Amino acid sequence: MEQLITLSRELHEVSLFITILLVIYLYFKFLFEKDYVTLTKKYERYSLVYFFFLGVLFFTGLVLFTVMKFKWSFKIVLMIVALLHMTVTSIKLHRIFKKSNLFDKNSQKSFKSYSLKKYFIDILVLVMIGFIAYAIHI
Repeated sequence: MEQLITLSRELHEVSLFITILLVIYLYFKFLFEKDYVTLTKKYERYSLVYFFFLGVLFFTGLVLFTVMKFKWSFKIVLMIVALLHMTVTSIKLHRIFKKSNLFDKNSQKSFKSYSLKKYFIDILVLVMIGFIAYAIHI
């Protein structure tokens, strides 16, 4: 049983690390991209990957939660809140993306600024959750 818990925890840590790397990559892609058409194509491509890794993070967390016999703790509640926050802000970003227009500079600016804020906050949330959950044992 201890091996199953260790394997589940390591799988969750790896998926968290990959998700952090993906969000950092997306943040810098959005930061340095100047052309809006290229930016929207990259967003369409990488948003699917981002949602996939959010799903992987949720699934591995659910497996770990199940292996630990549904024992609630502060860390688990914190992880659930963080995942819900990331999902809700991703939905909001997608709505802003759908409303943005190729010829409207204000909508382009709002899409890019919101995406930069969102990905920066996601980086902070993921790093803090990872630090709290795996470095500090609450």
